[in-house]
Amino acid sequence: MRSRLHSFRVLAIAALLASCAEPKKPAAVERASLAGSRFDGVGRVTLHAGQPCTPQIMFDFRATSSNTVWLAAPMRETKILTEAADRQRRVRISGKWRRGRQTGCSYVDVAEVDLPK
Repeated sequence: MRSRLHSFRVLAIAALLASCAEPKKPAAVERASLAGSRFDGVGRVTLHAGQPCTPQIMFDFRATSSNTVWLAAPMRETKILTEAADRQRRVRISGKWRRGRQTGCSYVDVAEVDLPK
């Protein structure tokens, strides 16, 4: 009985420590040279894991040979991007680069999403 109780305590402490760990951020995030410049790309999208540098960021976009780009989108585009992330489909993104309030926080404000065939 003591052995089970000890094992339970160890697992509880391990779970507590793991829940406090900060999620791993993408290794490299593509930065815009100028805020307001256009962005067009084709790739895959996933839901953003972790704490974004601005509340608008909900998705990570990755083209085949580029770094991760953070995306913010209006409701209509968010629905399309969420479905594409769930089904692991490729998307074509058009939008403009924006800067968040924090230093080094750049993201794409999505204007249009297409699902290439």
